[in-house]
Amino acid sequence: MTTTAIGFANKYYTLWEIYEDKQDLGNGRFSIITHHTYIKNISFDRQAAIEKYPDAIIDETLKGKTQSWDSVREVWESVDVFRFGKYKYMKITDADIDYLAWYFCQVTGEHQRFVGDILVQNGYEIRHQSFDENSLFVVSPECLENERKYKAEYDAAVEIVKSHQPITVFIEANPDEDGYYYSTPYLAYHFPKVQENYYRGYSYYLPVVNGKQKRIKNKNIIISDYTYSVDDNDIIKVEFNNFEILKK
Repeated sequence: MTTTAIGFANKYYTLWEIYEDKQDLGNGRFSIITHHTYIKNISFDRQAAIEKYPDAIIDETLKGKTQSWDSVREVWESVDVFRFGKYKYMKITDADIDYLAWYFCQVTGEHQRFVGDILVQNGYEIRHQSFDENSLFVVSPECLENERKYKAEYDAAVEIVKSHQPITVFIEANPDEDGYYYSTPYLAYHFPKVQENYYRGYSYYLPVVNGKQKRIKNKNIIISDYTYSVDDNDIIKVEFNNFEILKK
């Protein structure tokens, strides 16, 4: 199909013919070759040019041009073949699943949806980026399992502090300068008062109870009277005034 178009080059409005050829490239793809053929100058006046060629379209891409040229673009009809990379032109179902997870994030549209369906069938999960609803990423079955374990442990920790039953904690490190000791990334115990000490030029902090420092590292302590809160980062913070060091 040939399209007649009007462009503008310097002073004159110009007449063009535009038509496309389709060439099969195999592997579910083809090329579209668009031929832009310059015919002649029409008129200095836009309206006069339109009146002479009322069926022509106005094509802004022809602005400033008087030389014919061709452009080529590649189009994929298939969605089940790799379009680039080490598996280029191979069936997507023939590739290893880890590579497919990477490939998913490099493509878009129907092709990406096809790849995503295969990943989901193999235990992956497709998610939207928090900063861009149109940007997707995949979560592996291993990460999903870790998330489930983390949530189960987190929920169990919440139930424990909700019960207000005594908590026994093995302290693997001294608290920080603010008095917090994190037993897990999501569970922090707060010693209300700590004192700074030094050892070979390095500082460390010990909790203070009744005016005395307590060495608690690598010991079990029991906390009976406490309150808890959950901050904006979902950190469970346990507040208490006293604790007991358990004897071995």
